[in-house]
Amino acid sequence: MAKSSPTETSAAHTKLATENIGVTDALGVVTDEAKPSGLLTLSSAEMWERFSFYGLQVLLAYYLYYSLSDGGLGLPQPVALGIAGAYGGLVYIAQIVGAWIADRVLAPRYVVLIGGSAILAGHIMLAVVPGLIGLVIGLALIVVGTGGLKVNTTMMVGALYPKGGAKRDAGYAIYYMGITIGAFFGPLLTGWLHQEWGFHVAFGAAAVGMAAGLIQYAIGMGKLPASTAVVPNPLPAQQRVKWMLISLVAIAIIAVAIATGVVRAENISNAVALIVLLAAIAFFTMLLTNKQVTAGERCSVVRYIPVFLMSLVFWTLLFQLFTAFAVYADTKIQLSAGALTIPPTLIVTLESLAVAGITALLAVLWTKSRAARMQPVPKLIIGVVAMAFGAALIVPFSLSSGQSMPLLATIPVMLLFAFGEAMFAPSALSFTAELAPRAANAQMTALYFLTMAGGSTLSGWISGLYQPGAEGQYFSVVAITSFVTIAVLGLAYRVVDTRLRTA
Repeated sequence: MAKSSPTETSAAHTKLATENIGVTDALGVVTDEAKPSGLLTLSSAEMWERFSFYGLQVLLAYYLYYSLSDGGLGLPQPVALGIAGAYGGLVYIAQIVGAWIADRVLAPRYVVLIGGSAILAGHIMLAVVPGLIGLVIGLALIVVGTGGLKVNTTMMVGALYPKGGAKRDAGYAIYYMGITIGAFFGPLLTGWLHQEWGFHVAFGAAAVGMAAGLIQYAIGMGKLPASTAVVPNPLPAQQRVKWMLISLVAIAIIAVAIATGVVRAENISNAVALIVLLAAIAFFTMLLTNKQVTAGERCSVVRYIPVFLMSLVFWTLLFQLFTAFAVYADTKIQLSAGALTIPPTLIVTLESLAVAGITALLAVLWTKSRAARMQPVPKLIIGVVAMAFGAALIVPFSLSSGQSMPLLATIPVMLLFAFGEAMFAPSALSFTAELAPRAANAQMTALYFLTMAGGSTLSGWISGLYQPGAEGQYFSVVAITSFVTIAVLGLAYRVVDTRLRTA
């Protein structure tokens, strides 16, 4: 079939735009299938994936450091927190691979299907195989599968709104609401099951949730835009052998590092943090030197650097809920009220529930009022500041010994974290899509998820400094550092943005 000339293609795009039919910026593929059903498919799939992910995440630190008699693995607490943080980091580092595969090898909608299957297999391993073997194989499968699923569902939401604007912001808010619903019910169910029947039954519930999401996605993926079934930048046949060899060498290096003890449980956070740093440098370098990226798009990539660092601060704060705060909830919060005793995991689910409600309200606010005029960066700054206040609010209750924090006092803390998350995450997703070069959309999305990798890893690493009896000092340092850092980054963004606009 003969290819259309640039003039013919441009004319066709103009005609389609006149007829109010969407055209993807990257591919020129008609996306009249981009209806609410497509958003429902992606939101539901991500909801169930987050159900399974957070259903495991909220228990992982406890599983690692609880004694063998309590059903855990009995690891030292600092090591357990480091592993929990590094696991989250590896999950989001895998987004880089998932984005690259969707860009070069296999269409995004199919990468998501395969990734979901790997996640399901990983949760089944955790549920049925006890000990370190089940843990290592299960977590490895979940890391690989999430790498294929999460970045590409996020990217496909952007494909539903090729014209961008307030509708895309609202679409991402609705999509993120699905994330928060899953993040609420997953820990709620697995926390209860762990209390009643132990860790492995709880892990089985996470597997059931992922199975539900996989089935739902398989049924609905045909309603996604046509662009999601196309490989944007197919890998030439002559390069396939080279990339296969690169993959084998990378796997061999990892295997040797583990076998020789270069990477071990005690220093895995350091190793993952180094990978995040090198990957971030490599990604920014590729985006800024890519010949397919225009001069204007390069300015957008430069503008994204302080936003990238803001996101790193945000995720470091949020993932404290699964590292240092998980220990704090287990040891410092009064979990009993009369005859009722709640599991510590329930406190985190309150944050997820609040996020769902606040996100829904904000989605309406951004589209129905003058608040829609608020620029993305102020939203990001407000989000981090709110979470830093949440960390600061823990401090007064941490100065006494024993379980010194009343259960009701955790509510404003969780509300501040929830408001911060609802303000930051959807806006960051949308702003990332807005600044992404047309030729590297998925790579830019993967760069955003790299901040989640860094945040989770830093959270686990910082939590190694958490000491019983010094909880107040710990959260004071976390809060103050967050306030100062976000102020500096907000100023840096303003300087960079002003200079780029006047250049």
